[in-house]
Amino acid sequence: MTSVRIASWDGDAAQLDVAADLYARTFAEAPYEEDAAASRASFVERIRRYAASKPNFRLLLARDEARVIGLALGTGIAAGDWWHDRVVPLLADDIRRRWFGESCFCVQELAVDSSARRSGVASLLLDGLLADLPYPTAVLSRHADAPAAGSFYTARGWHEIAAGIRIGDSPALCVLARDLQ
Repeated sequence: MTSVRIASWDGDAAQLDVAADLYARTFAEAPYEEDAAASRASFVERIRRYAASKPNFRLLLARDEARVIGLALGTGIAAGDWWHDRVVPLLADDIRRRWFGESCFCVQELAVDSSARRSGVASLLLDGLLADLPYPTAVLSRHADAPAAGSFYTARGWHEIAAGIRIGDSPALCVLARDLQ
């Protein structure tokens, strides 16, 4: 693997544009098959909104010598948060208490350029995203039709706590969690 640097997004609009391009390319691939233009616009809007309003907002970018090759986005979530309020009611009470508590950290996005996959970039991003957080647990959802993502997260200590979850008209999702302390 070439030298990879992980850094927090510094608010620079040009940096956000490059990250949005990577996000759109990644999630246009199977099994996601999102519309690239709509996905890109939604990502930019979410980053701006989350940066202004979410606790412990983190957007990390992975760069090699020439370009951005990965990104990881996460925030704190609690009751009142869109993701929290749509997922938590679908879970059993013991799962809710154990993994969500009063608040937790949510890995919102993890994307790596196809040329850099299986090189350790995703692990570096995830480790950086989860470092030194004031939460006991972290949660995320993954597309049920992305078994490679499931294998990656399991190898990194995540536990599947729910499968077949649908939020609105979303595809089936698996919810995963892990202890941070």
